Amino acid sequence: MKRSLVAAVVLVFLVFGLWIIAVPESLLTNLIEGAMHDGNLRLQVSDMHKGLFYDFRCGSITLTKNSRPLLSVENIEGRINPLSLLILKLNVLFTGDLSRGKVNGKIDLLRGKSHVTVSVNGAELQYMPFFTLLGIDGRGTLSGDINIRDSKGSITFSVADARFSPAAFAGVAIPLDVFTGARGAMTVDGNMLRIQSFALEGEGVYARLKGDIAAGRMNLTMELMPQKSFREQNLVFMALKRYEVSPGYYSVPLTGPLPL
Repeated sequence: MKRSLVAAVVLVFLVFGLWIIAVPESLLTNLIEGAMHDGNLRLQVSDMHKGLFYDFRCGSITLTKNSRPLLSVENIEGRINPLSLLILKLNVLFTGDLSRGKVNGKIDLLRGKSHVTVSVNGAELQYMPFFTLLGIDGRGTLSGDINIRDSKGSITFSVADARFSPAAFAGVAIPLDVFTGARGAMTVDGNMLRIQSFALEGEGVYARLKGDIAAGRMNLTMELMPQKSFREQNLVFMALKRYEVSPGYYSVPLTGPLPL
């Protein structure tokens, strides 16, 4: 009985001491910033603070590409599973704010391998530099899930209450302003993003996006399907006449470098 009690006390002190002595705030910052392996993508951590027992908070974690911010999660609070450190693994649960919405997730790091799951709810697009850099100007509420294991995984999302401005991609004018919502599912494999489904909806108009983005280059096709009355009332489809495959069906190629 005494030996069991002593062993339990030693284990508690070992785990607690490991957190206080062997896990400085700089190590937490380096672990998070080192979790992104892509050559152009970086994570930047600001204002990291350890709590009393395997919890932490930080001002923000910002995802950048070529030093340009894409999005930033702020007011982050997290907790590390102390037992994971004993097997040289980092297991983290966290919550935070993303563009006036909420984000929560889990990160597992083990000997150069990683597993990241993130859920986003109610983030507002106009506060994400990522969409501005893509050439998308407007408003909308984004929710979705990301599940990435060792640079492979999936992304699902939906956008509600969208109000976009017209945009141009690969030199082609796209009437994004006619759509009020979107939903999609994609897979990630290294530097390849493949669209499984991507639908845009508006009153009297529907569109699908298909294809992939590899090594920063788009190989996409947008299929536009406006109803006859909608098409006749929106002169933008006159500019897309050369892409009309049949009455009410347009197939628009979007190829070239991704504007990021």
